[in-house]
Amino acid sequence: MLETHFREQRADFDPRHDFHDRLFTLLLLASLILGFLWLDKPSGALIFDEKYYVNVARNILNLPRDPDVYPNATPGLDPNREHPFLAKGIIAFSIMILGDNAWGWRTPSVIFGNIGLFVFYLLVKRLSNRGDTALFASFLLSSSNLLFVHSRIATLDIFMVTFMLLGFYWYTADRRYLSAFSLALATLSKPVGLYGFFAIVVCHYVNVFVESRRAGKVFDWRTGLVWLRDYASIYVASGLLLLTIFDRIWVGYSNPLEHIVYIYSHYGSLTRGSPEGIESYPWQWLINEVRIPYLTVNVDVYTDSKLISSRPSVAFQGAMNPFIIYLAIPAIAYSVYSSYKKGSRTALFTTAWFALTYLPFYPMSIIGHRIMYLFYFLPALPSVCLSISYLFLDRRADRIVLLAYSFAVLLGFVMLFPFRQIP
Repeated sequence: MLETHFREQRADFDPRHDFHDRLFTLLLLASLILGFLWLDKPSGALIFDEKYYVNVARNILNLPRDPDVYPNATPGLDPNREHPFLAKGIIAFSIMILGDNAWGWRTPSVIFGNIGLFVFYLLVKRLSNRGDTALFASFLLSSSNLLFVHSRIATLDIFMVTFMLLGFYWYTADRRYLSAFSLALATLSKPVGLYGFFAIVVCHYVNVFVESRRAGKVFDWRTGLVWLRDYASIYVASGLLLLTIFDRIWVGYSNPLEHIVYIYSHYGSLTRGSPEGIESYPWQWLINEVRIPYLTVNVDVYTDSKLISSRPSVAFQGAMNPFIIYLAIPAIAYSVYSSYKKGSRTALFTTAWFALTYLPFYPMSIIGHRIMYLFYFLPALPSVCLSISYLFLDRRADRIVLLAYSFAVLLGFVMLFPFRQIP
């Protein structure tokens, strides 16, 4: 079994003795500091979809909110019914503890973003059994501007991504029930967490089938179906149970199936013949097109009451580090090649991850004309970072090449860093 193989590999985290673990500890500390840096700036501003989710949390807690956002909302209940409750509940709980301010809104995102980075490091270390691959992949993920921005604003995506990463890690650690439960939490944060469940199922069966062929055995479909029954049962049962509890207490549904039907019908209604404004096609994400201005604060310079220049002092963008996303296609292609020719389990897992969290958007766009945005790429972004790291280190790239590329990635991160001057 795939999980057993990964369990046998060394993936302990020991910064006292492991050089890569020590370096990762420093990387995680730097990420945490940058996450909390100027977290309450710009003062009083809501960034992008915080306009909705912060006011949803306020409504849940019966706090004063913007009357123009969900004007007919029932006090004490979640009016944002197109998404499950979990991530919004975490934001509301933080506001209840830390207050209705930027620290209350955004602290959970910073914490979950860094938990996700830590879990990603452990996941890659277990997948590859190489500390250098895990360290380099984690460096790339921490330098991914889109993920960085969502790791410090009060939106739902970072919770979904972190729970998904945790589900992937538990699967490779042979904790299938914890894995299924974590992926249920990902789906309860945002419905696209369902893609993580499919990624694990596909990866599992492909790997078991390949292992059976190599051993000269016939694939045991009965055992395979038992595994799927157990894995899917935990995913569905825990998801439905928690959805029922959330809905009855904080949303207003007595039957979770009614809520699921509403979510499905709502997503089905979000269609348009062609993208407009900040909307985009999924293939545009791979070339970083249609960036989204989340929040821009300009500094205007006047002379004799005449505007002579204007420059952004704060620019939160929905955009990906160009030096990472532009390598996505060749890196994923190499993972496909390695999984087929070399039988690399790391490459297979990466390929399944990317394919199942990104490619479903193509038929949704082409056939269903679904409205989409660049940040929908977030669940697939860690797989791109892993594939790039695998490409460089599996091909044994020269150290000077790794250093030059790392410098370029840092340059891209700085170019898109949201604060252009000290607030």
